[in-house]
Amino acid sequence: MKGKIFMYLFLFAALFIIFQYANVKKTYEAQEHDIKTLKAEVEEAEATTDSLLQLNSASIAEEFTLDGDEKARMYIEDLGYNINDFKTSLETKIFSENKADADNALVPYSGMEGFMRINGMKIINHKWVLIEFTDGKYWGEALLNYYIEEDGSITFESNDGFLYGN
Repeated sequence: MKGKIFMYLFLFAALFIIFQYANVKKTYEAQEHDIKTLKAEVEEAEATTDSLLQLNSASIAEEFTLDGDEKARMYIEDLGYNINDFKTSLETKIFSENKADADNALVPYSGMEGFMRINGMKIINHKWVLIEFTDGKYWGEALLNYYIEEDGSITFESNDGFLYGN
């Protein structure tokens, strides 16, 4: 009789262990499936977030240009200018200040290793232009105010600038 009890206990324990193993295996597989699904959702959400951030930063950068500022464009168009022609003439006027034998008068610093010349610019709105300048070794940026006179000429005033440390 004692042998039968131990046999039934052993059989019951074996069935219980098999049941627990099957239950844990199903739970483990379900959790692994959930983890894979959630990882895929996180990667998709990160990709969407990255693309939205890039789009947002591009739209913010576009806001601070003459093309992105509706009021500034309207101001220039009300003066009778075509925006693209005005931008071209403004860029030409600024770059024409670069001289072969002298500093550019629009740059608020004198050249230390050569003559300061403007090598890049961004028209911010109907009153400001951001310029980048260099003398070959030192470089910096400056903010220019520009005014459209009644006779159609454009005058400049250097507002503020800085040189980068070398």
